Amino acid sequence: MDIEYKLPNLTSTLQIIGSTLGIQPPYWSYPRHHHFLFELLYCKEGEVRQQVGLDSFTLHAGEWILIRSGISHSTDNQSDCPYVYFNLHFDLDDPIIRAKLCESDYIIIEANDPKSVLLSMHRESIEKAFLYNTSPEAEESETAIGRLLIQSHTLGLVSEFARLSKDSSHQRGNHSKYANELTVFETEVAHSIEKKLRSDPHGSIAEVAASLGISRGRCTHIFTKLYGQAPRQYVSRLILNEAKHLLIHSTLTIENLAEQLGFQSASHFSRQFRRWTGMPPSAYRPRYKPSHNK
Repeated sequence: MDIEYKLPNLTSTLQIIGSTLGIQPPYWSYPRHHHFLFELLYCKEGEVRQQVGLDSFTLHAGEWILIRSGISHSTDNQSDCPYVYFNLHFDLDDPIIRAKLCESDYIIIEANDPKSVLLSMHRESIEKAFLYNTSPEAEESETAIGRLLIQSHTLGLVSEFARLSKDSSHQRGNHSKYANELTVFETEVAHSIEKKLRSDPHGSIAEVAASLGISRGRCTHIFTKLYGQAPRQYVSRLILNEAKHLLIHSTLTIENLAEQLGFQSASHFSRQFRRWTGMPPSAYRPRYKPSHNK
């Protein structure tokens, strides 16, 4: 008895917009930005401070991160060692896979995760094809095959991250369930609002809305759809994150720190910090300043 297995017609598009094998010097940084592409980043050597949305964390050697399209992010090498990395910007039109990759702001895979081994196999194949295709002795027929290999191994990477999207231990960020419903225009407006809030955290939402030619209510509605929280909540968390960073990574006095963060006085800052965290700033600050800080 013959058994036939028939696959459905498969028609989908994968766009690889750019891939980089890079080395950046100590204290290099890339400013905060966003784009309508997924970004896949692997830290090969060194470590960098990565900011994605409101989250700030260190990406160590051997770790992977997938940042969903539309979310703002930046990279900062604060160490005195070079940063060696592999990254890849891509997009795809499969609605089911795209939705899975957008379920969280970003997905992290740590160096000791078993998945990291399989991901590295795909990465090494991409790098090998990439290096051959850019070499002077590359033949036209072989570079065509190389492009096909890059696409196939990129799909391998994407499929592994799509599988991990349902695992809450890998998902990160404060992604709104309504973010995928935003139009391109609304997403751009939300990012413009975020940029203005970052440049002047103590400014009024009404002024931000007026500068964009929209009502305060629409400003709040669009921003909340993308970020999952109202603009004022976002600003509070933004200031709190910066306060925590300065308390740990600087020797500023509480008075100078409060002034830098835009508070009217040290006591005003201390009251607000206690309201946010349940402890005074002095209790949050470490007793000894780590030796690796600048």
